[in-house]
Amino acid sequence: MRTIKTLSAAMLVLSAPAFAADLPQMLVMPVSHGISSADRPTINRCNAAIAEWAAQYNPVAVETSLTEPVRRRSGGVRIATLFVKIDYLRKGGIEPRSATIACTVSADGQVGVAEV
Repeated sequence: MRTIKTLSAAMLVLSAPAFAADLPQMLVMPVSHGISSADRPTINRCNAAIAEWAAQYNPVAVETSLTEPVRRRSGGVRIATLFVKIDYLRKGGIEPRSATIACTVSADGQVGVAEV
């Protein structure tokens, strides 16, 4: 399993969760390691979609793991199955959430995500 992880700088400077409301929404991008150059464009698009969606909920960390090789379908469609763990900053502390998703990237770059 390949792991992709990043921490927001905001998490490092916060002294208490109460300050979360004062922060602007930040885009916390997963960073990929060990992904083949052929799969990198697919994973980058999936990570961008995940980061965009999660931003509205105040994430402080995003970790994704590619659970199997990226599948290629006709017409240039690529499907990446990812385990996603996102830590959200809440008033009471960190709320971890996770799910396995199928991220579909079409030939023209459109991204669709569905929980598996």
